[in-house]
Amino acid sequence: MPIQSYLEKLGTYGIFSQKEYHAEAFSRNIGLLSSEEQEILAKSRIAIPGMGGVGGGHLITMVRTGIGKFNLADFDRYEPANINRQFGARVPDFDRPKLEVMKEQALSINPFLEINEFPGGINDENMDAFLDGVSLVIDALDFFAFDIRRQLFKRAREKGLHVITAGPLGFGSAMLVFAPDKGMAFDEYFNIVENMKPEDQYLAFALGLAPKALQFKYMDTSKVSFKAGKGPSLNIACQLCTGMAGTEAVRILLGKGGIKPVPYYFQFDPYLRKYCSKKLNMGNKHPWQRIKAKLVKIMLDRNARIEPEEPERPRITAEEGDQIRPDILDYIIRAGIQAPSGDNAQPWKFVRGDGEIVLYLNPEADRSFFNVNQAASHISCGAAIENMKLAAAKLGFRTEIQYGLSHADKIAVLKFSQDSGVKKDELADYIWKRNTNRKLFKQESVSSGLIKELNDSIKPIKDTEIHFITDCAKLEALAGLVARADRIRTERQDLHEHLVSMIRFSLDEAMEKRDGFYIKNLEAGADGELFLKITKSWGVMNAANKLGAGKVVANAAFKGFINSAGAGLVLAKGRSREDFLNGGRALERVWLSLTRAGYQFQPMTAITLFFLRLHQDGGKKFSKPHARMLDTLWIDYQKLFPVLKNSETGLIMLFRFGRGEIPRHGTLRFEKKSLIKKS
Repeated sequence: MPIQSYLEKLGTYGIFSQKEYHAEAFSRNIGLLSSEEQEILAKSRIAIPGMGGVGGGHLITMVRTGIGKFNLADFDRYEPANINRQFGARVPDFDRPKLEVMKEQALSINPFLEINEFPGGINDENMDAFLDGVSLVIDALDFFAFDIRRQLFKRAREKGLHVITAGPLGFGSAMLVFAPDKGMAFDEYFNIVENMKPEDQYLAFALGLAPKALQFKYMDTSKVSFKAGKGPSLNIACQLCTGMAGTEAVRILLGKGGIKPVPYYFQFDPYLRKYCSKKLNMGNKHPWQRIKAKLVKIMLDRNARIEPEEPERPRITAEEGDQIRPDILDYIIRAGIQAPSGDNAQPWKFVRGDGEIVLYLNPEADRSFFNVNQAASHISCGAAIENMKLAAAKLGFRTEIQYGLSHADKIAVLKFSQDSGVKKDELADYIWKRNTNRKLFKQESVSSGLIKELNDSIKPIKDTEIHFITDCAKLEALAGLVARADRIRTERQDLHEHLVSMIRFSLDEAMEKRDGFYIKNLEAGADGELFLKITKSWGVMNAANKLGAGKVVANAAFKGFINSAGAGLVLAKGRSREDFLNGGRALERVWLSLTRAGYQFQPMTAITLFFLRLHQDGGKKFSKPHARMLDTLWIDYQKLFPVLKNSETGLIMLFRFGRGEIPRHGTLRFEKKSLIKKS
């Protein structure tokens, strides 16, 4: 509604001037504030950088308190993820600039406001303009916008301005006041030094903001990642921030005294019913703060989850046409990258074209003994194709898939066209939730309804089928076969060395390399992790095998199967590249379907790929004892899965499933840009 409409509305109440409106609108403040103090507030200008989690609330709180002038900055737009905590986030305002929306809301409360807008956010070039004529600053920058926050606090101090920062932490709020003429400066208080890693800066900011760290007593710290720049936040806490910061702003603007700048800090946590107001001498340089920083870092690393996050879904216009936007294709590619691959080798490359994505095999990604004629990689590429098809449908695009291309490593071309009638499969919602779980599952019966759902899930993929074992006696027999096959893996030098090369023995290594798997993903426990570290060398592992280590590893596989609800075997009609691609697509659909149903899943790759190699070369690549063992296992395997008596059937994957605890540590993926191939 335009300002003129607001003024006309006020006229119906006999209000025709700013002075008249001010006297009436803020009359209920009198008694806590005097008329003279309200006049001071009306002439004051507050700078608020950021209209997000706390910024929008700060603005409205200050408007209703009677502040008359503002400098406001924000470059972002509202989206669904903002709903839980951001004042201006409403469905009608999705995709609208936050600054525009909040300005409208502020003017609807007080049409006489003076607002200077900075729609590009704040930066080096406009910092002075943003602070020009300002009475004080209320910091509302994103927690992780650290560099620009440092610049803001430094420049405000130079210009003689107070800065208030209040952060939502758990259910509560923590607040600091930085004064221009006393107390400590930003870098001094937080102990920010040159060449500090971003995650260490974030940790320093968090610990200095709330030295008591009350929220850690009930917060799931696995959802906090300073490296990834993410953490939980509640509207309850954001509202407390605005109340605390607004009160301090009034104190400063009216010169009421009693200001306690840093190193004083204030934290209120209503969940714990605790309020802290103390002085942190030396700031973060205090010895206890240094110790606390190390302890918190250890805790966060220990509790950190390695898990993918769905990227922001692109906004789709009514008619995209043939020239599909690059951000849409990028989203689809990122869905493909989330497909499973042997040892997380990620054996693919993508070319983004006009309305299409070309998928290439990267044969150098996995040259292991397991990857028989790149069959395992083809299965993974099939899973990537299915993910991309599902993601495209979620956005309203139909996918045409072309196989059988002449180029040896050119796997498929996916052509996309906008189609309002395309079926949006809800499996797309589970692409980023799917994981490999090596924990023990619950032993429970499987409903016929679930089995039917899983069989139906692969019907769209031609020439594929799935067979299940849920009987306890048969599961135990299968467990014995898998355990015996697993011994081969521990007794081959090439497979042992390949495994070691794909284990990331530290979180930093996992985060840096983004392939293979973090050691904790193996769910081996402290003793198992120590064993893996000790036996990195084949010489040590070989000696351990002679002492029976292979039996210990095999026993873990056995326990996994008998502690499951069931097992499944995905098959294709043959063993061509197209068969393995279709098999990979079917496998991914089953995996996503189980994830949707609340089940955990572990592929059992060793026995499947050993049988593939056995059929390919008659066992010539195995030692004679291992070849004889596999021949025997194959006979028993066929008894459990009679369909395998057809010698042409393509083995895709054996897996176990069941309900259980969600793993804390998943696998990471390469950055998208490293997987984009130039055409």
